This record gives sequence, structure tokens and C-alpha cells, in this order.
Amino acid sequence: MANSNSRRNERPSSPPPVAPVATEQRSVAHAAPPPLPVSVEAWDEALIVKDQRTINDHAQDIHRRLLRGETANQYKAYLLAVYDEQAVEGSLSIDNSKAAEMIRNRATELDANHPLASEKLATIVKALGVVLRRYEQDRRSRRQRLDGEYVHSDENNK
Repeated sequence: MANSNSRRNERPSSPPPVAPVATEQRSVAHAAPPPLPVSVEAWDEALIVKDQRTINDHAQDIHRRLLRGETANQYKAYLLAVYDEQAVEGSLSIDNSKAAEMIRNRATELDANHPLASEKLATIVKALGVVLRRYEQDRRSRRQRLDGEYVHSDENNK
């Protein structure tokens, strides 16, 4: 038993020296590589990992439409507040739900089979949070900025 413990404590020996490689010229025949795809469609077919849009991507698309649409002012009003007292409905969570409802309604107007058309509001609220963070316009980030500069928060400033 003492022998096995003493072996564990030994330092590993250094690797043996590597012999120098001869630098003579060798001719190696390589097979021709396969041709590259000819068209963008062929490239897409060759793609190993297919690009699948997430619910967050769909929410971002509708978010961008709502920012430019006829209901843009109402939609932005639901996103503006950073404290409950500033919220249109008196609660940030209710404003988030109302904004999510606008997203779902707009998705339904565009296409009854849109991925967001039958999605739960709670799920769309979460996706909207991701979208707003992508732009650094989520409520927490905006609450922690003063004149465009981030102000470090403490326990009293969450």
C-alpha cells in the first residue's frame, strides 16, 4: 500500500525528446476536393444545422411592426415605464401583458397560423423580455441608466 501512495506523489517524468524531422521534399498526391455548392439554395441544402426561428425571433418581428404601426404610441406607452407608478395600468406586469396581447393580436391579423397567434400571453411576455434585452431597452437596463450612462445599483435600487 505504501508503494501505491508513493507512486501517486511522484512527479510525472518529462516526455522523451522529439527527434528532428527530416526536411526533404516529398511529393504527395491529393484527391481533388468536391465542388462547392453552385447556388444559395444548394448551400442551404448542404447546411448541417438548419436555421430555425425561435419564438423570440417571431416576437421581435412583430415588435418591430408595432413600433411602426398605427398603434405605435399605445404599444410604446406599455413599454415606457420602469416603475409601477409610471405604468399605464399601474403595474409593470400588467403593462407587459397588454404589450404581449398587442403582439399576439398583430400576429393573428398577419396570419391566423402565425406561431404567436395561439401562444399563451405569459410566453409572449417572456419573449418580449428577451427582445427588449436584445436592444438593451428592458426595464431594468433603462432604470439603471442616467443620461445614457449606467449607474451601479445597490440593494435599494433594484
